[in-house]
Amino acid sequence: MTYMQRLIEIGSADSVRDIEPLQRHPLLLIVEDGDAIAAALQPICDFLDIALESLPSQHDLAAALRDYRPMGVVAHLDCQGQDGCHVMMTVAQHDRGLPIMLLTGDDPALAGAADAVEELWKLEAVVKSPRLPSIGAIVDFIFRAGRKGRCTRLVPV
Repeated sequence: MTYMQRLIEIGSADSVRDIEPLQRHPLLLIVEDGDAIAAALQPICDFLDIALESLPSQHDLAAALRDYRPMGVVAHLDCQGQDGCHVMMTVAQHDRGLPIMLLTGDDPALAGAADAVEELWKLEAVVKSPRLPSIGAIVDFIFRAGRKGRCTRLVPV
């Protein structure tokens, strides 16, 4: 096999992946230190029949994305193991279209860093909020993530 044939093979395999998105599951992956976000989202996800998986910020997010294939990721910007910017970069390497809800906190410098990472990594579906948003906004995020991932029949109103 020549070098050019190998390049054509690699290029065609990459273009197939770009055209056909990864199959997602009706699951939200929560990256946080502790369990405050997961505890707040659990009743909503239970009601909507969406699975919830909590991942401590010290664990390997790339492996979790491959294993769980979530429809969305929720993360706090200021975690000890990996901050929200690292989470966004890891998600971008996995799937730029994967919806992310990023809790930025009150520091405008951190929020600005998150904006820069979103733009540089060309992420398509990032929702930023200083703290956990209202139930309506959370449900809207879940509905949109499910529709984008084609893994639920829930529709935002």
